[in-house]
Amino acid sequence: MQMLRSRTLAFALGLVAGAIPTGAKATFIDSNLAASATAHLNGGGCYPTPLVPGLLDMLTLIDPEWAAVDVDSHLPPLSDPVTIHGTVALAKVNEAGDFPGDHVTDDENTFITVDAADMGLVGTGNVHPMEGVEAGTLEVEWEIGKYPLFAWPGTGDRLTGVGRWIWDCGHPNPNPAGSCSTTISQPCAIDSDCASPTCETCVGGETCVGVTWNYHSEMHPPQALAVTRTGGYSYSKLNRRAGRLSTRTDVWISPDGGGAGDQCFLTHRPNPVALLRLECFPLSQPLANVNASDFAFDITLPPKPAGQTRPPRVQVFDQTPAGLPKPAVTTTWIPGVVDTIHAVVNMTTPVDGTLPSMVGKTIIARWINDPTPITPLRVRVTGIEILNPLKAVTPALPARQRCSVTTSQDCSVTPCPVGETCLTLGGPTPGWQVWFEVNGHWQQLPGLSRVQTPGTIPQNLIYTVGIPAGGTLHLHASGKSLACLEAQLYGQSIARDLTLYGLTDGATCLTDASKDIGRFDISLSGPDFGSGGSSMAYVTPSVGGDGGTCSITTTQLCVTDADCPGGPSDTCVVTGGSYKLHYTISKP
Repeated sequence: MQMLRSRTLAFALGLVAGAIPTGAKATFIDSNLAASATAHLNGGGCYPTPLVPGLLDMLTLIDPEWAAVDVDSHLPPLSDPVTIHGTVALAKVNEAGDFPGDHVTDDENTFITVDAADMGLVGTGNVHPMEGVEAGTLEVEWEIGKYPLFAWPGTGDRLTGVGRWIWDCGHPNPNPAGSCSTTISQPCAIDSDCASPTCETCVGGETCVGVTWNYHSEMHPPQALAVTRTGGYSYSKLNRRAGRLSTRTDVWISPDGGGAGDQCFLTHRPNPVALLRLECFPLSQPLANVNASDFAFDITLPPKPAGQTRPPRVQVFDQTPAGLPKPAVTTTWIPGVVDTIHAVVNMTTPVDGTLPSMVGKTIIARWINDPTPITPLRVRVTGIEILNPLKAVTPALPARQRCSVTTSQDCSVTPCPVGETCLTLGGPTPGWQVWFEVNGHWQQLPGLSRVQTPGTIPQNLIYTVGIPAGGTLHLHASGKSLACLEAQLYGQSIARDLTLYGLTDGATCLTDASKDIGRFDISLSGPDFGSGGSSMAYVTPSVGGDGGTCSITTTQLCVTDADCPGGPSDTCVVTGGSYKLHYTISKP
Protein backbone atom coordinates (compact mmCIF):
# COMPACT_ATOMS: atom_id res chain seq x y z
CA MET A 1 0.00 0.00 0.00
CA GLN A 2 1.34 3.45 -0.87
CA MET A 3 1.62 5.85 2.02
CA LEU A 4 -0.61 8.46 0.35
CA ARG A 5 -3.49 6.38 1.63
CA SER A 6 -2.02 6.29 5.14
CA ARG A 7 -1.79 10.07 5.19
CA THR A 8 -5.41 10.45 4.13
CA LEU A 9 -6.55 7.76 6.54
CA ALA A 10 -4.70 9.53 9.34
CA PHE A 11 -6.61 12.71 8.56
CA ALA A 12 -9.89 10.80 8.65
CA LEU A 13 -9.00 9.13 11.96
CA GLY A 14 -8.15 12.45 13.51
CA LEU A 15 -11.61 13.76 12.60
CA VAL A 16 -13.84 10.80 13.37
CA ALA A 17 -12.21 8.64 16.01
CA GLY A 18 -13.28 10.93 18.82
CA ALA A 19 -16.81 9.65 18.32
CA ILE A 20 -15.72 6.01 18.60
CA PRO A 21 -15.66 4.28 21.99
CA THR A 22 -12.41 2.67 22.89
CA GLY A 23 -7.81 -20.46 -13.99
CA ALA A 24 -6.47 -17.75 -16.30
CA LYS A 25 -7.49 -16.65 -19.81
CA ALA A 26 -5.19 -15.19 -22.43
CA THR A 27 -6.44 -11.59 -22.12
CA PHE A 28 -6.33 -9.06 -19.29
CA ILE A 29 -9.02 -9.28 -16.65
CA ASP A 30 -11.23 -6.18 -16.40
CA SER A 31 -10.33 -4.19 -13.28
CA ASN A 32 -13.88 -2.80 -13.18
CA LEU A 33 -14.95 -6.23 -11.93
CA ALA A 34 -13.32 -5.47 -8.57
CA ALA A 35 -16.13 -3.07 -7.62
CA SER A 36 -18.99 -4.78 -9.45
CA ALA A 37 -22.27 -5.86 -7.89
CA THR A 38 -21.32 -9.48 -8.54
CA ALA A 39 -18.05 -9.07 -6.65
CA HIS A 40 -19.93 -7.53 -3.71
CA LEU A 41 -22.06 -10.63 -3.17
CA ASN A 42 -21.51 -11.97 0.36
CA GLY A 43 -19.08 -9.16 1.19
CA GLY A 44 -16.53 -9.74 -1.55
CA GLY A 45 -14.82 -7.27 -3.85
CA CYS A 46 -13.53 -3.73 -3.30
CA TYR A 47 -15.47 -0.69 -2.16
CA PRO A 48 -14.47 2.54 -3.93
CA THR A 49 -14.70 6.06 -2.55
CA PRO A 50 -16.00 9.37 -3.94
CA LEU A 51 -13.80 11.74 -5.91
CA VAL A 52 -13.97 14.04 -2.87
CA PRO A 53 -13.42 11.69 0.09
CA GLY A 54 -15.52 11.98 3.21
CA LEU A 55 -14.51 11.29 6.79
CA LEU A 56 -14.81 7.52 6.70
CA ASP A 57 -13.87 6.90 3.10
CA MET A 58 -10.25 6.03 3.77
CA LEU A 59 -11.42 3.32 6.14
CA THR A 60 -13.54 2.01 3.27
CA LEU A 61 -10.38 1.47 1.21
CA ILE A 62 -9.07 -1.03 3.76
CA ASP A 63 -12.40 -2.81 4.29
CA PRO A 64 -10.83 -5.04 3.07
CA GLU A 65 -7.53 -3.82 1.66
CA TRP A 66 -7.20 -6.96 -0.48
CA ALA A 67 -10.13 -8.82 -2.09
CA ALA A 68 -10.02 -12.14 -3.92
CA VAL A 69 -10.43 -11.73 -7.67
CA ASP A 70 -12.34 -15.01 -7.99
CA VAL A 71 -13.89 -16.78 -5.00
CA ASP A 72 -15.42 -19.46 -7.27
CA SER A 73 -17.60 -21.71 -5.08
CA HIS A 74 -16.26 -20.29 -1.80
CA LEU A 75 -17.63 -17.50 0.34
CA PRO A 76 -15.39 -14.42 0.64
CA PRO A 77 -12.68 -14.02 1.68
CA LEU A 78 -11.88 -17.67 0.85
CA SER A 79 -10.53 -18.46 -2.61
CA ASP A 80 -8.39 -21.04 -4.34
CA PRO A 81 -4.74 -20.16 -4.99
CA VAL A 82 -3.50 -19.56 -8.53
CA THR A 83 -0.16 -20.29 -10.18
CA ILE A 84 1.74 -17.62 -12.06
CA HIS A 85 4.90 -17.70 -14.19
CA GLY A 86 7.04 -14.80 -15.32
CA THR A 87 10.35 -12.95 -15.38
CA VAL A 88 11.35 -10.52 -12.64
CA ALA A 89 11.41 -6.90 -13.82
CA LEU A 90 12.21 -5.35 -10.42
CA ALA A 91 12.53 -6.47 -6.80
CA LYS A 92 12.66 -4.02 -3.89
CA VAL A 93 11.25 -3.02 -0.53
CA ASN A 94 8.49 -0.44 -0.22
CA GLU A 95 10.54 2.69 0.50
CA ALA A 96 7.76 4.67 2.21
CA GLY A 97 6.42 1.68 4.11
CA ASP A 98 3.02 -0.01 4.17
CA PHE A 99 -0.12 0.73 6.16
CA PRO A 100 0.92 -0.56 9.60
CA GLY A 101 -2.53 -1.43 10.94
CA ASP A 102 -2.64 -4.63 8.86
CA HIS A 103 1.07 -5.42 8.50
CA VAL A 104 3.50 -7.09 10.88
CA THR A 105 6.41 -5.81 8.77
CA ASP A 106 6.98 -3.97 5.51
CA ASP A 107 6.54 -5.89 2.23
CA GLU A 108 9.11 -7.13 -0.24
CA ASN A 109 7.72 -6.16 -3.65
CA THR A 110 8.52 -8.14 -6.80
CA PHE A 111 7.24 -6.88 -10.15
CA ILE A 112 7.08 -9.60 -12.78
CA THR A 113 6.51 -9.57 -16.51
CA VAL A 114 3.93 -12.31 -16.76
CA ASP A 115 4.21 -15.09 -19.35
CA ALA A 116 1.69 -14.85 -22.20
CA ALA A 117 -0.18 -17.96 -21.05
CA ASP A 118 -0.87 -16.34 -17.65
CA MET A 119 -1.75 -12.85 -18.89
CA GLY A 120 -5.36 -13.39 -17.84
CA LEU A 121 -4.21 -12.89 -14.24
CA VAL A 122 -3.18 -9.29 -15.01
CA GLY A 123 -5.78 -6.57 -14.47
CA THR A 124 -6.48 -3.84 -17.01
CA GLY A 125 -5.48 -1.40 -14.26
CA ASN A 126 -1.99 -2.91 -14.20
CA VAL A 127 -1.37 -1.86 -17.80
CA HIS A 128 -2.90 1.62 -17.64
CA PRO A 129 -0.42 4.23 -18.99
CA MET A 130 -0.55 6.27 -15.78
CA GLU A 131 1.22 3.46 -13.91
CA GLY A 132 4.64 4.59 -15.18
CA VAL A 133 7.57 2.22 -14.71
CA GLU A 134 5.31 -0.39 -13.12
CA ALA A 135 2.89 -0.49 -16.06
CA GLY A 136 2.40 -3.95 -17.52
CA THR A 137 3.72 -5.91 -14.55
CA LEU A 138 2.01 -7.90 -11.83
CA GLU A 139 3.22 -7.43 -8.28
CA VAL A 140 4.04 -10.28 -5.90
CA GLU A 141 4.15 -9.07 -2.28
CA TRP A 142 5.21 -10.92 0.85
CA GLU A 143 6.02 -9.39 4.23
CA ILE A 144 9.77 -9.13 4.79
CA GLY A 145 9.53 -10.84 8.15
CA LYS A 146 7.86 -13.87 6.54
CA TYR A 147 10.18 -14.22 3.53
CA PRO A 148 13.84 -15.25 4.01
CA LEU A 149 16.49 -13.42 2.01
CA PHE A 150 17.92 -16.50 0.29
CA ALA A 151 14.72 -16.77 -1.78
CA TRP A 152 14.35 -13.09 -2.72
CA PRO A 153 14.53 -12.62 -6.50
CA GLY A 154 16.64 -10.36 -8.67
CA THR A 155 16.05 -8.69 -12.01
CA GLY A 156 15.90 -11.22 -14.84
CA ASP A 157 15.21 -14.23 -12.62
CA ARG A 158 12.43 -16.64 -13.52
CA LEU A 159 9.62 -16.92 -10.98
CA THR A 160 6.89 -19.48 -10.39
CA GLY A 161 4.45 -18.54 -7.65
CA VAL A 162 1.39 -20.06 -6.03
CA GLY A 163 -0.73 -17.79 -3.91
CA ARG A 164 -3.69 -15.54 -3.34
CA TRP A 165 -4.90 -13.67 -6.44
CA ILE A 166 -6.31 -10.37 -5.26
CA TRP A 167 -7.41 -6.87 -6.16
CA ASP A 168 -5.48 -4.14 -4.33
CA CYS A 169 -8.57 -2.35 -3.00
CA GLY A 170 -6.59 0.57 -1.60
CA HIS A 171 -5.90 1.98 -5.06
CA PRO A 172 -9.16 2.38 -7.04
CA ASN A 173 -7.54 4.92 -9.42
CA PRO A 174 -10.67 6.06 -11.30
CA ASN A 175 -9.30 7.20 -14.67
CA PRO A 176 -11.15 8.36 -16.58
CA ALA A 177 -13.77 9.37 -14.05
CA GLY A 178 -17.41 8.84 -14.86
CA SER A 179 -20.15 11.43 -15.27
CA CYS A 180 -23.49 11.86 -13.55
CA SER A 181 -26.35 10.31 -15.48
CA THR A 182 -28.26 13.58 -16.01
CA THR A 183 -25.77 16.31 -15.12
CA ILE A 184 -23.20 14.91 -17.51
CA SER A 185 -20.76 17.79 -16.90
CA GLN A 186 -20.33 16.60 -13.30
CA PRO A 187 -17.42 14.11 -12.92
CA CYS A 188 -17.96 11.27 -10.49
CA ALA A 189 -16.59 8.02 -9.13
CA ILE A 190 -19.63 6.68 -7.26
CA ASP A 191 -23.30 7.64 -7.02
CA SER A 192 -22.82 9.91 -3.99
CA ASP A 193 -20.76 12.24 -6.19
CA CYS A 194 -24.02 12.97 -8.04
CA ALA A 195 -25.89 14.28 -5.01
CA SER A 196 -25.65 17.18 -2.58
CA PRO A 197 -23.34 18.45 -1.19
CA THR A 198 -20.84 17.30 -3.86
CA CYS A 199 -23.16 18.27 -6.71
CA GLU A 200 -25.66 20.97 -5.79
CA THR A 201 -27.06 21.14 -9.33
CA CYS A 202 -27.69 17.40 -9.68
CA VAL A 203 -31.26 16.14 -9.60
CA GLY A 204 -32.49 13.42 -7.30
CA GLY A 205 -31.77 9.83 -8.24
CA GLU A 206 -28.77 10.48 -10.51
CA THR A 207 -26.17 7.76 -10.75
CA CYS A 208 -22.53 7.73 -11.75
CA VAL A 209 -21.97 6.11 -15.13
CA GLY A 210 -18.94 5.37 -17.27
CA VAL A 211 -16.22 5.34 -14.60
CA THR A 212 -13.16 3.21 -15.33
CA TRP A 213 -11.56 1.61 -12.29
CA ASN A 214 -7.87 0.74 -12.42
CA TYR A 215 -7.52 -1.62 -9.50
CA HIS A 216 -4.35 -3.69 -9.72
CA SER A 217 -4.40 -7.45 -9.59
CA GLU A 218 -1.60 -8.95 -7.51
CA MET A 219 -0.37 -12.16 -5.97
CA HIS A 220 -0.52 -11.04 -2.36
CA PRO A 221 0.58 -12.99 -0.50
CA PRO A 222 2.13 -16.01 -2.17
CA GLN A 223 2.34 -19.29 -0.30
CA ALA A 224 5.05 -20.87 -2.47
CA LEU A 225 7.73 -19.33 -4.68
CA ALA A 226 10.46 -20.83 -6.84
CA VAL A 227 13.06 -18.36 -8.15
CA THR A 228 15.54 -19.54 -10.79
CA ARG A 229 18.79 -17.70 -11.58
CA THR A 230 21.43 -18.58 -14.17
CA GLY A 231 25.14 -18.24 -13.46
CA GLY A 232 28.10 -20.22 -12.24
CA TYR A 233 27.22 -22.01 -9.02
CA SER A 234 29.03 -24.53 -6.86
CA TYR A 235 27.26 -27.43 -5.21
CA SER A 236 26.55 -25.84 -1.86
CA LYS A 237 23.55 -24.04 -0.40
CA LEU A 238 25.79 -21.61 1.47
CA ASN A 239 28.89 -21.17 -0.70
CA ARG A 240 27.97 -19.30 -3.87
CA ARG A 241 31.46 -19.33 -5.37
CA ALA A 242 31.67 -19.73 -9.11
CA GLY A 243 31.39 -23.24 -10.47
CA ARG A 244 30.14 -24.62 -13.75
CA LEU A 245 27.36 -22.88 -15.65
CA SER A 246 24.24 -23.81 -13.69
CA THR A 247 20.75 -22.82 -12.74
CA ARG A 248 20.13 -22.15 -9.08
CA THR A 249 16.51 -22.34 -7.92
CA ASP A 250 15.60 -21.13 -4.44
CA VAL A 251 12.26 -22.25 -3.02
CA TRP A 252 10.26 -20.92 -0.09
CA ILE A 253 6.89 -22.33 1.02
CA SER A 254 4.92 -21.02 3.99
CA PRO A 255 1.29 -20.57 5.07
CA ASP A 256 2.25 -17.37 6.91
CA GLY A 257 1.41 -14.46 4.63
CA GLY A 258 1.27 -11.80 7.33
CA GLY A 259 -1.72 -9.47 7.49
CA ALA A 260 -2.60 -9.88 3.80
CA GLY A 261 -3.05 -13.62 4.33
CA ASP A 262 -5.10 -13.51 7.52
CA GLN A 263 -8.89 -13.91 7.50
CA CYS A 264 -9.38 -11.32 10.24
CA PHE A 265 -8.11 -8.51 7.98
CA LEU A 266 -9.65 -9.90 4.79
CA THR A 267 -13.25 -10.05 6.04
CA HIS A 268 -15.45 -7.14 4.93
CA ARG A 269 -17.26 -5.22 7.68
CA PRO A 270 -20.59 -3.62 6.62
CA ASN A 271 -19.66 -0.51 8.60
CA PRO A 272 -15.99 0.47 8.17
CA VAL A 273 -16.08 2.29 11.52
CA ALA A 274 -15.78 -1.19 13.04
CA LEU A 275 -12.15 -1.23 11.89
CA LEU A 276 -11.37 1.34 14.58
CA ARG A 277 -12.22 -1.29 17.19
CA LEU A 278 -10.89 -4.35 15.36
CA GLU A 279 -8.09 -6.34 16.99
CA CYS A 280 -6.42 -8.97 14.79
CA PHE A 281 -2.98 -9.13 16.42
CA PRO A 282 -1.45 -11.56 17.09
CA LEU A 283 -2.48 -13.05 13.75
CA SER A 284 -4.17 -16.43 14.10
CA GLN A 285 -6.34 -17.08 11.01
CA PRO A 286 -4.07 -17.80 8.02
CA LEU A 287 -6.02 -18.68 4.87
CA ALA A 288 -3.29 -20.50 2.95
CA ASN A 289 -3.27 -24.30 3.02
CA VAL A 290 0.17 -25.37 1.80
CA ASN A 291 -0.75 -29.05 2.21
CA ALA A 292 -3.67 -29.05 -0.24
CA SER A 293 -1.31 -29.96 -3.09
CA ASP A 294 2.36 -30.46 -3.88
CA PHE A 295 4.36 -27.51 -5.23
CA ALA A 296 5.43 -28.22 -8.82
CA PHE A 297 7.51 -26.02 -11.12
CA ASP A 298 9.87 -26.24 -14.08
CA ILE A 299 13.54 -25.24 -14.14
CA THR A 300 15.02 -24.27 -17.50
CA LEU A 301 18.50 -25.74 -17.94
CA PRO A 302 21.40 -23.88 -19.56
CA PRO A 303 21.89 -24.65 -23.26
CA LYS A 304 23.01 -28.23 -23.76
CA PRO A 305 26.68 -28.45 -24.83
CA ALA A 306 27.32 -29.94 -28.24
CA GLY A 307 27.63 -33.72 -28.11
CA GLN A 308 26.23 -33.97 -24.59
CA THR A 309 24.44 -37.30 -24.13
CA ARG A 310 24.50 -37.66 -20.37
CA PRO A 311 21.59 -36.44 -18.23
CA PRO A 312 21.98 -33.22 -16.26
CA ARG A 313 23.25 -33.27 -12.72
CA VAL A 314 20.75 -32.06 -10.11
CA GLN A 315 21.39 -31.60 -6.41
CA VAL A 316 18.90 -30.45 -3.77
CA PHE A 317 19.91 -28.70 -0.55
CA ASP A 318 17.50 -28.17 2.32
CA GLN A 319 16.89 -24.66 3.69
CA THR A 320 13.97 -25.55 5.97
CA PRO A 321 14.00 -23.90 9.42
CA ALA A 322 15.44 -26.13 12.13
CA GLY A 323 13.04 -28.54 13.77
CA LEU A 324 10.43 -28.50 10.99
CA PRO A 325 9.60 -31.38 8.61
CA LYS A 326 11.81 -31.56 5.52
CA PRO A 327 9.77 -32.91 2.61
CA ALA A 328 11.28 -34.76 -0.32
CA VAL A 329 11.84 -33.15 -3.72
CA THR A 330 11.56 -35.19 -6.90
CA THR A 331 13.24 -33.95 -10.08
CA THR A 332 12.65 -35.24 -13.60
CA TRP A 333 14.64 -34.35 -16.70
CA ILE A 334 12.37 -33.33 -19.60
CA PRO A 335 14.42 -33.34 -22.84
CA GLY A 336 13.29 -31.00 -25.59
CA VAL A 337 14.24 -28.05 -27.73
CA VAL A 338 14.83 -26.37 -24.37
CA ASP A 339 15.67 -28.95 -21.72
CA THR A 340 13.95 -28.54 -18.37
CA ILE A 341 13.85 -30.11 -14.94
CA HIS A 342 10.37 -30.72 -13.55
CA ALA A 343 10.57 -30.40 -9.76
CA VAL A 344 7.94 -31.32 -7.19
CA VAL A 345 8.13 -30.51 -3.47
CA ASN A 346 6.02 -33.11 -1.68
CA MET A 347 3.78 -31.08 0.63
CA THR A 348 0.96 -33.63 0.94
CA THR A 349 2.82 -36.47 2.65
CA PRO A 350 3.63 -36.36 6.38
CA VAL A 351 7.28 -36.52 7.42
CA ASP A 352 7.61 -38.63 10.56
CA GLY A 353 3.90 -38.14 11.15
CA THR A 354 3.81 -34.36 10.61
CA LEU A 355 2.84 -32.49 7.46
CA PRO A 356 5.38 -29.94 6.18
CA SER A 357 4.66 -26.27 6.86
CA MET A 358 7.51 -23.79 6.30
CA VAL A 359 9.91 -25.28 3.75
CA GLY A 360 13.05 -23.99 2.06
CA LYS A 361 15.04 -25.67 -0.72
CA THR A 362 17.90 -24.81 -3.08
CA ILE A 363 18.20 -26.80 -6.32
CA ILE A 364 21.30 -26.57 -8.52
CA ALA A 365 21.16 -28.12 -11.99
CA ARG A 366 23.80 -28.24 -14.74
CA TRP A 367 25.25 -30.30 -17.54
CA ILE A 368 28.19 -32.47 -16.56
CA ASN A 369 31.52 -31.05 -17.77
CA ASP A 370 29.86 -28.03 -19.36
CA PRO A 371 32.76 -26.16 -21.05
CA THR A 372 31.00 -22.76 -21.05
CA PRO A 373 33.47 -20.17 -19.69
CA ILE A 374 32.56 -18.65 -16.32
CA THR A 375 34.18 -15.54 -14.86
CA PRO A 376 34.44 -15.84 -11.06
CA LEU A 377 33.98 -12.55 -9.20
CA ARG A 378 33.90 -11.38 -5.62
CA VAL A 379 32.02 -8.26 -4.57
CA ARG A 380 32.79 -6.96 -1.09
CA VAL A 381 30.81 -4.14 0.49
CA THR A 382 33.21 -2.36 2.85
CA GLY A 383 31.12 0.55 4.09
CA ILE A 384 28.12 2.80 3.71
CA GLU A 385 28.72 6.53 3.99
CA ILE A 386 25.66 8.41 5.24
CA LEU A 387 25.68 11.88 3.69
CA ASN A 388 22.20 12.89 4.83
CA PRO A 389 20.51 10.73 7.48
CA LEU A 390 17.11 12.12 6.39
CA LYS A 391 15.99 12.88 9.94
CA ALA A 392 13.82 15.89 10.72
CA VAL A 393 15.41 18.54 12.93
CA THR A 394 12.24 18.46 15.04
CA PRO A 395 10.71 14.97 15.36
CA ALA A 396 7.16 14.49 14.14
CA LEU A 397 6.12 13.88 17.75
CA PRO A 398 7.77 14.99 20.99
CA ALA A 399 8.93 12.04 23.07
CA ARG A 400 6.69 10.95 25.91
CA GLN A 401 6.54 7.84 28.07
CA ARG A 402 3.40 5.90 28.84
CA CYS A 403 2.61 2.58 30.51
CA SER A 404 1.74 -0.29 28.18
CA VAL A 405 -1.71 -0.95 29.70
CA THR A 406 -2.39 2.06 31.88
CA THR A 407 -1.73 4.25 28.87
CA SER A 408 -2.71 7.51 30.54
CA GLN A 409 0.07 7.14 33.10
CA ASP A 410 3.33 9.02 32.48
CA CYS A 411 5.96 6.48 33.49
CA SER A 412 8.73 9.08 33.37
CA VAL A 413 7.12 10.42 36.55
CA THR A 414 5.47 7.39 38.15
CA PRO A 415 6.57 3.76 37.68
CA CYS A 416 4.12 1.52 35.83
CA PRO A 417 2.02 -1.03 37.72
CA VAL A 418 3.56 -4.47 38.14
CA GLY A 419 3.61 -6.43 34.88
CA GLU A 420 3.45 -3.37 32.62
CA THR A 421 6.29 -1.86 30.61
CA CYS A 422 7.20 1.77 30.09
CA LEU A 423 6.90 2.68 26.41
CA THR A 424 8.57 5.60 24.65
CA LEU A 425 6.19 7.15 22.12
CA GLY A 426 7.31 9.65 19.51
CA GLY A 427 10.67 11.37 19.75
CA PRO A 428 13.59 10.90 17.34
CA THR A 429 13.42 7.82 15.12
CA PRO A 430 16.98 6.71 14.42
CA GLY A 431 17.78 3.96 11.99
CA TRP A 432 18.11 2.97 8.37
CA GLN A 433 17.31 -0.29 6.63
CA VAL A 434 19.28 -1.21 3.51
CA TRP A 435 19.30 -4.45 1.52
CA PHE A 436 21.93 -5.03 -1.17
CA GLU A 437 21.90 -7.67 -3.88
CA VAL A 438 24.40 -8.99 -6.38
CA ASN A 439 22.69 -10.94 -9.16
CA GLY A 440 19.79 -11.90 -6.90
CA HIS A 441 21.87 -12.72 -3.81
CA TRP A 442 20.47 -10.41 -1.10
CA GLN A 443 21.96 -9.43 2.24
CA GLN A 444 20.90 -6.76 4.72
CA LEU A 445 23.52 -4.25 5.80
CA PRO A 446 24.02 -4.59 9.58
CA GLY A 447 24.68 -1.88 12.15
CA LEU A 448 22.30 0.77 10.81
CA SER A 449 19.72 0.81 13.61
CA ARG A 450 21.20 3.94 15.24
CA VAL A 451 21.78 6.08 12.15
CA GLN A 452 20.73 9.68 12.81
CA THR A 453 23.81 11.72 11.87
CA PRO A 454 26.20 11.69 8.90
CA GLY A 455 29.04 9.19 9.10
CA THR A 456 30.48 5.98 7.69
CA ILE A 457 29.44 2.57 9.01
CA PRO A 458 31.98 -0.15 8.14
CA GLN A 459 30.64 -3.27 6.44
CA ASN A 460 32.02 -6.64 5.46
CA LEU A 461 29.47 -8.26 3.17
CA ILE A 462 30.93 -10.69 0.65
CA TYR A 463 29.23 -11.93 -2.51
CA THR A 464 30.79 -14.55 -4.77
CA VAL A 465 29.31 -15.06 -8.22
CA GLY A 466 30.13 -16.64 -11.54
CA ILE A 467 29.19 -14.73 -14.69
CA PRO A 468 28.86 -16.53 -18.04
CA ALA A 469 30.09 -14.91 -21.24
CA GLY A 470 27.63 -12.27 -22.31
CA GLY A 471 26.26 -12.01 -18.78
CA THR A 472 26.06 -8.98 -16.51
CA LEU A 473 27.13 -8.17 -12.96
CA HIS A 474 24.13 -6.44 -11.39
CA LEU A 475 24.52 -4.42 -8.16
CA HIS A 476 21.32 -3.11 -6.62
CA ALA A 477 20.28 -1.67 -3.26
CA SER A 478 16.87 -0.95 -1.78
CA GLY A 479 16.25 0.80 1.51
CA LYS A 480 14.90 3.66 3.59
CA SER A 481 15.45 6.00 6.51
CA LEU A 482 12.95 5.05 9.19
CA ALA A 483 10.37 7.51 10.49
CA CYS A 484 7.59 7.29 13.07
CA LEU A 485 5.24 5.07 11.06
CA GLU A 486 7.64 2.17 10.53
CA ALA A 487 9.61 2.65 13.72
CA GLN A 488 6.59 2.56 16.05
CA LEU A 489 3.32 1.40 14.48
CA TYR A 490 3.85 -1.95 12.71
CA GLY A 491 2.15 -5.01 14.11
CA GLN A 492 -0.49 -3.24 16.16
CA SER A 493 -4.09 -2.34 15.40
CA ILE A 494 -5.65 1.05 14.74
CA ALA A 495 -7.45 0.62 18.06
CA ARG A 496 -4.14 0.12 19.87
CA ASP A 497 -2.61 3.14 18.13
CA LEU A 498 -5.52 5.33 19.20
CA THR A 499 -5.19 4.09 22.77
CA LEU A 500 -1.45 4.75 22.91
CA TYR A 501 -1.13 7.94 20.90
CA GLY A 502 -4.56 9.54 20.91
CA LEU A 503 -6.15 11.15 17.89
CA THR A 504 -3.78 13.93 16.93
CA ASP A 505 -0.47 12.21 17.69
CA GLY A 506 -1.66 8.95 16.15
CA ALA A 507 -2.52 10.69 12.90
CA THR A 508 0.80 12.56 12.93
CA CYS A 509 2.84 9.38 13.39
CA LEU A 510 0.86 7.62 10.66
CA THR A 511 1.69 10.34 8.15
CA ASP A 512 5.40 10.42 9.07
CA ALA A 513 6.49 7.89 6.45
CA SER A 514 10.00 6.54 5.94
CA LYS A 515 12.24 8.53 3.63
CA ASP A 516 13.62 7.42 0.27
CA ILE A 517 17.43 7.10 0.41
CA GLY A 518 17.79 7.07 -3.38
CA ARG A 519 18.42 4.54 -6.13
CA PHE A 520 21.50 2.37 -6.44
CA ASP A 521 21.33 0.19 -9.55
CA ILE A 522 24.44 -0.62 -11.59
CA SER A 523 25.05 -3.18 -14.33
CA LEU A 524 28.58 -4.04 -15.46
CA SER A 525 29.43 -6.10 -18.52
CA GLY A 526 32.44 -8.19 -19.52
CA PRO A 527 35.11 -8.97 -20.09
CA ASP A 528 36.23 -7.79 -16.62
CA PHE A 529 32.81 -6.85 -15.12
CA GLY A 530 34.30 -3.88 -13.29
CA SER A 531 37.20 -5.79 -11.76
CA GLY A 532 39.84 -4.15 -13.96
CA GLY A 533 41.15 -7.65 -14.55
CA SER A 534 42.21 -7.95 -10.91
CA SER A 535 40.56 -5.72 -8.29
CA MET A 536 38.94 -2.29 -8.31
CA ALA A 537 37.58 -0.20 -5.43
CA TYR A 538 34.51 2.02 -5.86
CA VAL A 539 32.65 4.72 -3.97
CA THR A 540 29.29 5.22 -5.66
CA PRO A 541 26.53 7.61 -4.53
CA SER A 542 22.84 6.84 -4.64
CA VAL A 543 20.75 8.84 -7.09
CA GLY A 544 17.55 10.75 -6.34
CA GLY A 545 15.42 10.19 -3.28
CA ASP A 546 14.59 12.57 -0.46
CA GLY A 547 16.61 15.25 1.31
CA GLY A 548 19.05 17.99 0.46
CA THR A 549 20.36 21.25 1.93
CA CYS A 550 18.71 24.53 2.85
CA SER A 551 18.73 27.28 0.23
CA ILE A 552 20.15 29.98 2.55
CA THR A 553 21.62 28.01 5.44
CA THR A 554 23.51 25.85 2.98
CA THR A 555 25.35 23.87 5.66
CA GLN A 556 22.06 22.63 7.10
CA LEU A 557 20.87 19.21 5.92
CA CYS A 558 17.13 19.00 5.47
CA VAL A 559 14.22 16.77 4.60
CA THR A 560 11.53 19.47 4.43
CA ASP A 561 11.39 23.28 4.60
CA ALA A 562 10.67 23.03 8.33
CA ASP A 563 14.28 21.90 8.88
CA CYS A 564 15.68 25.20 7.55
CA PRO A 565 16.28 27.87 10.24
CA GLY A 566 16.47 30.97 8.02
CA GLY A 567 12.79 31.83 7.87
CA PRO A 568 10.17 31.39 5.14
CA SER A 569 12.61 32.10 2.32
CA ASP A 570 15.02 29.41 3.55
CA THR A 571 13.71 26.28 1.82
CA CYS A 572 14.91 22.71 1.45
CA VAL A 573 16.53 22.20 -1.94
CA VAL A 574 16.11 18.50 -2.68
CA THR A 575 19.24 16.94 -4.15
CA GLY A 576 18.79 13.30 -3.13
CA GLY A 577 21.81 11.03 -3.10
CA SER A 578 21.76 10.54 0.67
CA TYR A 579 24.53 7.92 0.83
CA LYS A 580 27.59 6.47 -0.87
CA LEU A 581 28.38 2.78 -1.01
CA HIS A 582 31.99 1.63 -0.68
CA TYR A 583 32.77 -1.69 -2.35
CA THR A 584 35.34 -3.65 -4.32
CA ILE A 585 35.00 -5.96 -7.31
CA SER A 586 37.75 -8.51 -7.75
CA LYS A 587 38.64 -11.69 -9.58
CA PRO A 588 39.71 -14.23 -6.94
